[in-house]
Amino acid sequence: MADEEPIPEFVTEILGQKIGYEKYGHGPNNLLFICGAVGCYKKDFPDHVLRNFNPELVTIVLIDPPGYGKSRPPDRIQEIHRCAKDAKFCGELMKDLELAPFGVVGWSEGGRTAIHVADQYKKDVNCMILMATSTKVDFRGSLAFKGMRNVDQWLPNSREPYLEFYTLDELRIQWAAICDVVQKVYDDLGGRFPSDFALQQIKCPSLILNGGMDRFVLDPKLMMQNLSNAK
Repeated sequence: MADEEPIPEFVTEILGQKIGYEKYGHGPNNLLFICGAVGCYKKDFPDHVLRNFNPELVTIVLIDPPGYGKSRPPDRIQEIHRCAKDAKFCGELMKDLELAPFGVVGWSEGGRTAIHVADQYKKDVNCMILMATSTKVDFRGSLAFKGMRNVDQWLPNSREPYLEFYTLDELRIQWAAICDVVQKVYDDLGGRFPSDFALQQIKCPSLILNGGMDRFVLDPKLMMQNLSNAK
């Protein structure tokens, strides 16, 4: 059966960096999917999810941002402006593949990158979908990240999805670094990630999807106040 064929994966060079990506479908609606923190396209967008999309209607590109998944070496350096930098690789990959215009879809940290993609590539992005994404962190959020900084204290079933793609040492280093970035944003930037400052510049149709019990995401209405065309 056609749906049992492996989804093709590729490695290319974008802006001098090794970039891994996956491509599904051959339809007229182009989409770019961006994974979350210490994620990769295989972890956050597994094959069974992609196969729910009609390949005749969509062409989906799934990128591993620099330092994640197949876009290694080198390993990722976590810092405040990381998502804004990742956006360049995302936009240039889609232009190299001649898949503009496109919609951008981001999960968690990837949602902040998606915001920067929509801001930096306004002429190329025709819609944006943010899933489990927050552009701000409050006191409650900073405490939550402090409490989960040490992955050795996680329940085993919480670590397992990451360990399929990263070693335990890699997860320890990367997750602790992400928690440090979140704390720095809270302490030094008033809790506003750089993506929060880009929201008002985005005019394309946007959809915000969050889990009602997600303790790491602030009220999505806070983002909608600054997105002129969002639901």
